[in-house]
Amino acid sequence: MDEMNQRQLALLKRIAGKPHSTMAELSEQFKLSRETIRKELLPLEEAGLVMRERGKIRYIDSVDNASRLESSGILSKEQRRERIIHLLCQDKEMRVTTLANKLRVSPITVRNDLAALELEGAVIRKHGSVALFESSLELSPSDTNGEFSSRIKILGHHTVMHINPGETIFLDDGEVSRFVASTLPPYSNIPIVTNSLETLDVLRLRHYAYPVSVPGTFVAVNDARIQLEAGAVLPDSMQIDKAFICCSSYAAHTYFVGEHEDMRTLEAICRRATKVYIILDSKFLDVQGIKIFDHRQFQSKIQEVLIDDGIGSFRSSILFSRQDPLVICGHDFTYRNVSKQQHRIGFLVNKDRNYFVQAVHNSLLEATSISKSISLVIRECDGDYASTVGNLNILLDEKVDLVIDYSLCTESLMYVGERCLSRGVRLISVDYVAPGAIYFGADNALAGKIAGERAATYIKEHWGGKLNRLVVLGKYGHEPVTKLRISSALEHIERQIQVDKHAVHSIEWGNPEVNPTQELVRLLKEIPQDESMLIMAFNLRHLLASHALIVQYRNCENTIIVGHNHTKQLEELMKVGQSPIIGCVHYNPESYGEQIIDLAMRMLENVEVSPRNYTKLTWVAN
Repeated sequence: MDEMNQRQLALLKRIAGKPHSTMAELSEQFKLSRETIRKELLPLEEAGLVMRERGKIRYIDSVDNASRLESSGILSKEQRRERIIHLLCQDKEMRVTTLANKLRVSPITVRNDLAALELEGAVIRKHGSVALFESSLELSPSDTNGEFSSRIKILGHHTVMHINPGETIFLDDGEVSRFVASTLPPYSNIPIVTNSLETLDVLRLRHYAYPVSVPGTFVAVNDARIQLEAGAVLPDSMQIDKAFICCSSYAAHTYFVGEHEDMRTLEAICRRATKVYIILDSKFLDVQGIKIFDHRQFQSKIQEVLIDDGIGSFRSSILFSRQDPLVICGHDFTYRNVSKQQHRIGFLVNKDRNYFVQAVHNSLLEATSISKSISLVIRECDGDYASTVGNLNILLDEKVDLVIDYSLCTESLMYVGERCLSRGVRLISVDYVAPGAIYFGADNALAGKIAGERAATYIKEHWGGKLNRLVVLGKYGHEPVTKLRISSALEHIERQIQVDKHAVHSIEWGNPEVNPTQELVRLLKEIPQDESMLIMAFNLRHLLASHALIVQYRNCENTIIVGHNHTKQLEELMKVGQSPIIGCVHYNPESYGEQIIDLAMRMLENVEVSPRNYTKLTWVAN
């Protein structure tokens, strides 16, 4: 077809951005008659760009059409980001300006897309360029095209969930260790110790950004290992928080490691590590190995023995010693066996692996591992109603004594509360409270108060109590936690600072009618540099996605940011010179697990507990 006119471009952009559209919707949005819409769509239909079927108009998704959209500069946000990944798969690393030219959008738009993709762990941004973050690398002839077996992926994902930012870990030569090395998030601040040349190569190929150490100076080339020399010991400076030992097989209550492992080095690592995790592929059960890993000498350090769900709980109780803290890992569930089970707890957890959810998840796993009387059954859900309800019913069918609900699904709260009540199962709700549940989480009104008072104090001390603009980065919809924090923060700011209601701007992520990034850029450009601006960010992802734009368009002397959810990523941003972030509220997710398990045990022992239980809130200043 000939070059599209502006009206056709606008129609195509609208149609391509939704699953389907109708004549009535297009007529209403563009203020055109249906006949005019029909005439404009006819060339698009003839060109194979759109199709009409049963009153619905759909974009025809194909490689040729994607190229047409790209050349016209009308890709949707999702299509544009998919195209960025596709281009990076071809060139590995590209300049931001090159991507902008190819996609026919501004460099700012590309940077916003890259910020979102980096949060998902898809790309790594560098100075003026971006590279693809490859989560799966070609490691050996047995790993065709870098693919791991489903069992290895399951064990790998569960292993990653035990690792917190800032911890130093040991990874050996096992497949799971190599999977972990290839999938740790970029900029996660996780130093690694390894004795494996292959694991080192994985880290080298992905340009791992944090320190990587080896335990010795002797290289056993044929074994592809780095070992301690005879009589040598690990340096005192080498501290290891968690060691992950991939065993090659298991038989007769004995764990074996690969024939190329140097036992002296491996045992030195385990003695130095604070915690030890054993990882085992169920494919190699009842297989006699060559080198015995004497796990009993590290029994007090062993937190878990992770095995995939190729084995069931009944068979595991026969094969494994009751002293081994066995954890059976499935695609979306975990079952923890214990030596003297007194209580069975179900943990319903959101699959979202953002920093906060993972920190809570990890802390609960660690708190549970200390107890020798709790059998933990974990079900992972997608955070929607159907997934949450389905997984709750599975937990109840498992005859659990208590459910910990961390699904973060507001739509299912009524069902979860009523269902547990009808089955006589105790319930702890985390961060969102269900009817009849005991609540544990943040005091959201207090969190807002802390943020508001800290902001007001800064404004009085540095700007003479005058605030020209207040920008709230929030979340679209009726999300109660964020709304409560925002209203509380504004209330305590207005108690100390006079704020004109016309000076308050709200930008909501997730609003289907407004592009929040474009709205933020417009606002940052419009407001004069000499006007003071306070930006309140109530969501970590929104703050991380917005920080670069704020620094780019605003004078840091007249702009401050108050954040929530302190993390290592936020800590790194606060260290940047002239950072506008003056501090953030810290919810201490690392302490959730211990407090929740303590609360659960008291409930199971019929001790009266408070209906509201709160995490400790602290202010982390820059």
